[in-house]
Amino acid sequence: MKIFPTALILIFALTVIYLISTMYQKPLSSWFAKEGDHYHKHFILAQGDENFTCETSDSFIEVKYFGEGKSDIVLNEWKDYKKEGEPLFTVNSKTGVLQQLRGGTGICWTHNFVFLKDGEEMSLFEHGACGKYSVDYLATIGPIENDSKNKECYSVTYLKKPLEENTESFKFDIKYDEDNPLSNYNFYGKFTPLESGPFGYLSGSVKMTFKLKDDYDWKYATIEIAENFALPPLKGRCKELYDDDYEGDCRIETPIWLDAPGNDLLTYEPVRIFDIDFDGDDEIIIGTIGGNRLAHEYQIFELEFEEDSVQAIPTISFRGDAEINKELKTLTTRNDSDVCTSSVTTYQSDGTGFKVIKKVESDYFDEDNPNQCITRITR
Repeated sequence: MKIFPTALILIFALTVIYLISTMYQKPLSSWFAKEGDHYHKHFILAQGDENFTCETSDSFIEVKYFGEGKSDIVLNEWKDYKKEGEPLFTVNSKTGVLQQLRGGTGICWTHNFVFLKDGEEMSLFEHGACGKYSVDYLATIGPIENDSKNKECYSVTYLKKPLEENTESFKFDIKYDEDNPLSNYNFYGKFTPLESGPFGYLSGSVKMTFKLKDDYDWKYATIEIAENFALPPLKGRCKELYDDDYEGDCRIETPIWLDAPGNDLLTYEPVRIFDIDFDGDDEIIIGTIGGNRLAHEYQIFELEFEEDSVQAIPTISFRGDAEINKELKTLTTRNDSDVCTSSVTTYQSDGTGFKVIKKVESDYFDEDNPNQCITRITR
């Protein structure tokens, strides 16, 4: 009588061990998203397109779907975009096994896989974009023996002249840094270059989405800037489009990855998140170039949670050389026009946000004495 339950326990234990040992070894096709499934559980190299191509520094990645319902794929790695000769490596979902090494669904989720076939191995790193409905994935592909030599699979955007008429846009994101508050937010942006701005920056319009969580659920805030937004990694790019004799285009590898921003406001950063107005809550600070006296400027956005959404409300803007006094909880910024005309504004936190406490203005206020520079102080 005691042998029977013991045997059942043994069979159950062996079954569990078998399932654990095989659960991450599945045909490549089994990782494809099926209708009704949550997207992050599956391996997808393309955004639902029938063909997906990707350039790297020394090779060309080609992904083709075949069979009914795109249930299987062939991935080829070519030496160059001309696809001459035989592929360097081929992944065929019908003939190989995809083993998941590790995975996660963090702020920007990733899945790491290795493809196994005939003793050969290739690593595939899938990175999901940060967004509400985004399934715009990237794949890093390379030999498993040395992860450091993996070739990052990226897209390429070609900008043409005149840049002011450009409609091409591309995504950018922030590199994860656990010590930076921005890494606590699910963030991504889409940038449309429109001109080569001051100091060689490639500037234009942008749409950014921030995923935030209130007491109950995730919500999304969107910020759009029409002009003068710039990405530091693109500084100095595409100047050739302003050469009258240049007939080509400007090649940009995307997405653009930004380093986590530092705390020095004198250094231009397109986006920062921290409690700048001493109210106990983080604000989003968006930077633009080409402001007063060609200095970069910042716009503060307060976050207001509503029942079904969160709004990013613009409050004050200030020049990049503004002075912040943490002890007095003040921010002082200036605006200069000429040798006389200027204004210096001081804001102070009242615990709920910044309020103007002092404004010093200089201008030719006296019509009867148009050359007399007069200073006014308002408290």
